[in-house]
Amino acid sequence: MVTASEVQSMINMERLVALPFHPSHMDRIQANNFDLAVFASLPDLPQRLALIQEQRCAWTLFYKHEPALCMGLEYKWPTNYEAWIVPGKVSLQHGTLLTRGAKRFFDNIGPKLDLLRMQIVVNVEREAAVRWAEFLKFEREGVMAKYGPEGADYYMYARTY
Repeated sequence: MVTASEVQSMINMERLVALPFHPSHMDRIQANNFDLAVFASLPDLPQRLALIQEQRCAWTLFYKHEPALCMGLEYKWPTNYEAWIVPGKVSLQHGTLLTRGAKRFFDNIGPKLDLLRMQIVVNVEREAAVRWAEFLKFEREGVMAKYGPEGADYYMYARTY
């Protein structure tokens, strides 16, 4: 397990504070319309968020005491995790900060957990998210047709260590 203080250390950004994820944070970050559409297609979202909290492998990053984004890792097996990030209004207003912190996190989390692979999925229609994933050294592996709960196509991206 990775603690919030370890996440904060990996990100190493003076004004960002990592705290353990709580379901209430998801409402407070003011997610964008893409993410809200995905959430609307999940009738069991409250139960999913409670499970994420229970697994203790998710965090919320705060910028100047405001929740900026929620993120977490889903265990696949010892050498492979899948990461997720839900950016909020604050993080999108401070994109450079978000990008620097994310780059540092993904540079550090692989060696910290002795990973061979970190994977993410990105909606094919989210061009900015696609560019961001590639900037963070993730490589596109293919299209997963109708993967999302809303029925959208997603790209599978992976970063190997």
